Amino acid sequence: MKTFMIFVIVFVVVACGPATPTPKWKENAYEQLELYKTGFLTGKEGSSGPHFTKSKREMASGNDLQLLSVAYLTKYALHVACLESFDPSEMTQIARIEPEAYDAAYLHFLKGDFRVVDARRLPVRYAGVLKAAAISDSAKAVREISAMEDPLSRLVACGVWIKYLTGDENLLVVCIDTASANGWSRPLWAYLSRLESLYLERGEKAKAEAVKERMNLFKDITSMGKNR
Repeated sequence: MKTFMIFVIVFVVVACGPATPTPKWKENAYEQLELYKTGFLTGKEGSSGPHFTKSKREMASGNDLQLLSVAYLTKYALHVACLESFDPSEMTQIARIEPEAYDAAYLHFLKGDFRVVDARRLPVRYAGVLKAAAISDSAKAVREISAMEDPLSRLVACGVWIKYLTGDENLLVVCIDTASANGWSRPLWAYLSRLESLYLERGEKAKAEAVKERMNLFKDITSMGKNR
């Protein structure tokens, strides 16, 4: 009995001991990736690029292809969140070396290839959006995207829907509000521009002009700040 109690105590001590520390290279990689995301979304692309390069360099030092996949998918997702195109060639190369079904599902989603997305391997937060895309239900998409807690995931879903399906006015408002609340100027201008275009397509010139004036006002203020 005494031997058993000693074993239990030792087991508890070991189980509750400190976790294995995260390698420094991995900490640096995540830190640089976060700086890249912030710079990209706030329109500071010139300063964000070097952070992405540094993040990749740290990942290379750890020989971690899976983490490198995260970096590239993050880059692609940011472009989609801003209604921009992206070149998936890096992930194509990684998939040839080390295929990963979860990465493939997310990449197909970002490319708008909804019919080939493996719903079981897509991040669960996008499941409702994928179902809405299958039946082109904009109202359902607005509900699903509005309910997302993470603002960046919300913008990524907005970007996917608007790039590949329809420029729904209600969804554009969700996108604009999300970008505004977080101070993300790059997606903000993209969605305001798309809203202006939507109004022009519908012949609502007064609404389009109001959006344009709003953009010009804030862009002028931003330019003044940069010139100081």
